[in-house]
Amino acid sequence: MRASKTTAIFQQIKADINSGVYSINEKLVEADLAAQYETSRNTIRSVLSLLEKDDLVIIEPHKGAKVISLTLKDIINFMDLRAEVEAYIFRIVTPSIEPTDIQTMEKIYASMGEKIEDIDFQEYSALNHAFHNVVYQKCENTAATDLVKDLSSKSSKYYAKTILIPGRIEATLNEHKNILEAVKVKDGDLAAERIKEHIHGVRDTLIEHNAYLNQQN
Repeated sequence: MRASKTTAIFQQIKADINSGVYSINEKLVEADLAAQYETSRNTIRSVLSLLEKDDLVIIEPHKGAKVISLTLKDIINFMDLRAEVEAYIFRIVTPSIEPTDIQTMEKIYASMGEKIEDIDFQEYSALNHAFHNVVYQKCENTAATDLVKDLSSKSSKYYAKTILIPGRIEATLNEHKNILEAVKVKDGDLAAERIKEHIHGVRDTLIEHNAYLNQQN
């Protein structure tokens, strides 16, 4: 029971860190977390140790745990690795994709366009994840899909920032259109190429935006 509770709390705090609920360098106080999750401080210590192993927090002697600060290089490394692994997933899954899966992706893509018109970026991001998940769920290599999901989770709040940059969300929608076209003709190599273009597009936008901000300072 304790192990499952530890895992559940770990997953929740991990999601909160990756979504920006906790700020960079914010302290995670054992007593506060124990009260919040109605558990013991020993359980919270176990959770914090798991978060440290996952490179989400750093535990300093006599100071406690705080949310780790990722560098731009860290984020780029995550995105580059994700591009390679996700390209592999799309390459092996696309040739055997089912018509019902393609229909699901088409519906999600159409909804993504609607959310841009509604200026609902939060729902757009959720649909973006759902689009990719259709293919993840067809992949039998769970090690690959688990890795991609973890890398995506770690960079999700930075991805969310890029879609607020003028023109980027429209470019992202077009990239998903290109991915969908490759999947529809069941061309695994083309789908892999298109998924790389998409992730590299997000990465390059982040790099350019960071350079712009540095010039303003």
